[in-house]
Amino acid sequence: MKIKAFVCYFLLLGCLSSAAACGGDDEGAPVPPPPAPPEDAGSGNMRVKTRGENLYIAAKMDGERDIVYWFKRCMFNELYTFYRVGIVRNTASEPIRDPSREPEIELNLAFSDNIGPFAVSGYGWCGANHSYKEGQKVRTAYNERFSVRANDRPVTGDVTLLADSVTVDVVNVILDPSRPLEDGELRDPLCRETVHYRIEGRNIEVSASHLFCNTAPVTIETYYGMQSMFANETQTFTSGGAYTDWTVQSGVSQFLKGDYPEFRRFVERNASAYQSSFLLPGGLGDHGMLGDGDIVFIGNSSAKSYHKLISRKRFENGDRIAWRGVYTWFAEPLADDAGLFCYEGAVAGRRALFLDVRVACSRMLELPSGLDARRFDLFDANGDLRVEASGKSALRLSAGGPGGCVLLFGGEDGAEGE
Repeated sequence: MKIKAFVCYFLLLGCLSSAAACGGDDEGAPVPPPPAPPEDAGSGNMRVKTRGENLYIAAKMDGERDIVYWFKRCMFNELYTFYRVGIVRNTASEPIRDPSREPEIELNLAFSDNIGPFAVSGYGWCGANHSYKEGQKVRTAYNERFSVRANDRPVTGDVTLLADSVTVDVVNVILDPSRPLEDGELRDPLCRETVHYRIEGRNIEVSASHLFCNTAPVTIETYYGMQSMFANETQTFTSGGAYTDWTVQSGVSQFLKGDYPEFRRFVERNASAYQSSFLLPGGLGDHGMLGDGDIVFIGNSSAKSYHKLISRKRFENGDRIAWRGVYTWFAEPLADDAGLFCYEGAVAGRRALFLDVRVACSRMLELPSGLDARRFDLFDANGDLRVEASGKSALRLSAGGPGGCVLLFGGEDGAEGE
């Protein structure tokens, strides 16, 4: 099987690079929303509704269900992100008419940290859901602005329309808890947080970057970055991690980077659905700011699970970090048996197949409609899994033990399997 490299754009940044002075935005930060688009219904397989700051999206999860998203300012610091993800029963071919409808099943609720936060050594947490010294009075971050686009066209005002993709660009300012209060408030910034959300069907892809603006150098004791608030999880699986089969949630804890250096993805399930949290390679996703003795995954912690990205690193004005990740929700995997776990999602606008074998095996996998087994990119891999095409519509899997990978389909650069 010939594999072409799939390079994320942010690899050019490296894990940490110097940047210009902190007075302005990070590179790639969204600009203020352009004028409103023409008033038309749009086209696509997702229904989008905006009411004030609230963004609601409905998309087909499968033939029996819709997934519904609600973006708004939330958590203690009122940062703009996806607040709620849920399921609505719907057997029609199009998503429900009102995306703001209350879900019948709640999958994710940002009642605590979502994207972030930072722990500054000696001074505590800042960003996301954390108040100053956890006193529930003083904010440690604020939302500067956000903008929404549907099918790459700006969305302003209260509208309802159809779209194939929705993007949300957010700029937050994280405040420095090591600095003194002024009139009872934190005023000095730690960093400017720029987050780009791309919503397609059952997936939210997150691209986050931070440009440090701190007055004096600080040590970041911990940064979690990509977190999961999946509701009522009963079991967890970690690809390339300690939990290579479904593990009851009470038995899920944490493990170290040195023991599982290839780990980047965990999946949780409950009685109704699954949620995958995939940290993409590149930037902080390469775990270059963790030592071998540092924890790389934390599960079953206050009903949350985390990718840990930074441990005890010094930052000063002008430093920059970046990471990307994809959240994927689904009700029915393509396979989930004693030997194989497989589900479909999307990465970078391309259809993605997530494959994990739990034991040594040699077996075939029939592909979903529209995927060509002869043309794919191997995007991420761990363990001893080998994948090759068997004709146009099937893959041959072989492994001497546990292993996993992510295959991307539909790009011009797809490698042809042999």
